[in-house]
Amino acid sequence: MAESGEEEKKIPESSNPSFLEVKCRSSGKVRRFAQGTESRFALRVINSKLESGVPLALCIAAVKEGEEPVIFGPGATLANYGDGWKLETLINNGEDDMPMKEATSTKKELKKQNNDIAVSWLVTYIGKILLVFVFMFFIAGVYSYFLVVLPDLLSSLKSYWEGSTTPMSS
Repeated sequence: MAESGEEEKKIPESSNPSFLEVKCRSSGKVRRFAQGTESRFALRVINSKLESGVPLALCIAAVKEGEEPVIFGPGATLANYGDGWKLETLINNGEDDMPMKEATSTKKELKKQNNDIAVSWLVTYIGKILLVFVFMFFIAGVYSYFLVVLPDLLSSLKSYWEGSTTPMSS
């Protein structure tokens, strides 16, 4: 009985694994991803682990012999379509039937783009901090000015009130 219980547990795991395997055509390696992973993330991981000079993956598709491939868009979640369907990356090296732009980006270009984005965020962040400091000093200056002028304002108001509250003498 214990053996039949173990067999029952093994059957669901093998028929429905908790991960998806994507074969990279550029490197020939198979990468595993959790179910529900977005295609954009999987491509980023796959392309980041490629050696220099190897064409980058353009997209991920589910392929089956004799069937039209199912191409995953950047926001699509990866899915297993059952027996015979395999997830593979597609590259444009003349072998694919898909009309796509050439992958001219190299790892250095991708790192440069990421660095440019990081620098622009850093400049924006520092600019916002400086703007907050300018605003703080402006507010502090206004309050300081008000505190300097306040005694004169109070004395003039006091003299105004004292002058208007005296009884009229005839």
